Amino acid sequence: MVRTETRAAYREAILDAATRVFGRLGFQDAKMADIAAEAGVAAGTVYNYFKNKEEVFRSILQRTHELVYQRILVHQRLEDPIERMRASTREAFDFLEEHGALFLLYVSIGGGFDWAQKRIEQALIDENHARYFALSQATLRDAVERGQLRSDLSIERLAVLLSGLTDATIFSWVRTGCPPASARKPTP
Repeated sequence: MVRTETRAAYREAILDAATRVFGRLGFQDAKMADIAAEAGVAAGTVYNYFKNKEEVFRSILQRTHELVYQRILVHQRLEDPIERMRASTREAFDFLEEHGALFLLYVSIGGGFDWAQKRIEQALIDENHARYFALSQATLRDAVERGQLRSDLSIERLAVLLSGLTDATIFSWVRTGCPPASARKPTP
């Protein structure tokens, strides 16, 4: 049991170190040795957990999606679907402000993987987007049932629209610099 906990702690420490290294050097220039040095472990230790930096990145991506999803999931208990959607969107934006380098890294690696690797990453991204999309659709259906949205509107199209607006806002913030929370006006 202790060994499993120790392995998990090492793995998390390596992922934390890799996130910092990728943020500082970019994916292309980062090396496994840089990650090991940042984590304070031998390079061989990193290879005991991950076979290459692409696998490290994929693990960071999955962990990030899971963290965001869990933070958004907390708001699904709110009774009012409109407030639920607001709180979930705010949570995603707050996460971006706290971890902007992760999103910048994700956007910037476009040419960093070969074609097969990109397909694997895209499958992971698609799987996670499907989870967010399902939450969004459920919330929108609830809003229609409560008379807060018109019933003649397509739930699927509204979910795509909201997802697109959120993504566009996030990518704009990443490109121009994420505004501090204190600069944002609270939503009425």
